[in-house]
Amino acid sequence: MLKVENLRIAFNSGGSAFEAVRGISFRVGKGESVAIVGESGSGKTVSAMSITRLLPPPPACEISGKILWEGEDVLLMKQKQLQKIRGGQIAYIFQEPSASLNPVFSVGYQIAEAVRLHNPNAKDAKAEAVKALEEVGIRNAAERYKAYPHELSGGMQQRVMIAMALACRPSLLVADEPTTALDVTIQKQIIDLLKEVRKSRNMALMLITHNFGIISGLCDRVVVMFRGKIVEEGETPQILKNPQHPYTKALIACIPRLGQKSRKLSSIDYSKIGVE
Repeated sequence: MLKVENLRIAFNSGGSAFEAVRGISFRVGKGESVAIVGESGSGKTVSAMSITRLLPPPPACEISGKILWEGEDVLLMKQKQLQKIRGGQIAYIFQEPSASLNPVFSVGYQIAEAVRLHNPNAKDAKAEAVKALEEVGIRNAAERYKAYPHELSGGMQQRVMIAMALACRPSLLVADEPTTALDVTIQKQIIDLLKEVRKSRNMALMLITHNFGIISGLCDRVVVMFRGKIVEEGETPQILKNPQHPYTKALIACIPRLGQKSRKLSSIDYSKIGVE
């Protein structure tokens, strides 16, 4: 469904340009789950946001290359075409639900609003919103529909964000660090939920993360980014068991393991990575 070719993203500020993404290419097939892994600043999030042109317009941000969604180049689309894709065909879950949800409207109203926008033929937007809340495991969904974001925990807010994304029945779900700032138990619940809805809907998933520890069993393939470039790509079991690039090896070595004797996590020696 999604094919990115030689994508370059540069930000202009104060007369100088910073190239955040430097000629990457990757794909996401129908029903496939792909993880984009790398540390903060590697270009993961801006790459994900570029696929529906959510980045600032030129001259603040310059994008080149090709972003093909079902054969059509997103970079050449008009705004009306983009509006149909955003939310309706490609939906996002961002890492800070408290910042993404509007504090002055109930969570149910916000989900229903997305349904009305992307599915105008829906007979009852409120019923669709309640159904979406139930699907993500929120109890007493009809009552929670009336709740405001500040009345919910971080984990519940993230479930609401997932419900909002799923309510429009997208073909591709982009989850940008969906477990950030959540405790370990809630992280597992969110990952299990993503795994369940992806399987039940045969929906494609693009997971943006810095944590190799959460992709096993959830993602089919892994794309590793470092300083705006893709340094390694492959099937998840292959990458986890036999990483080839020094940066990938360093990231995997940072995963804490039960019974690990070392007192602190491994640090990354950038002088040995060999990427400019």
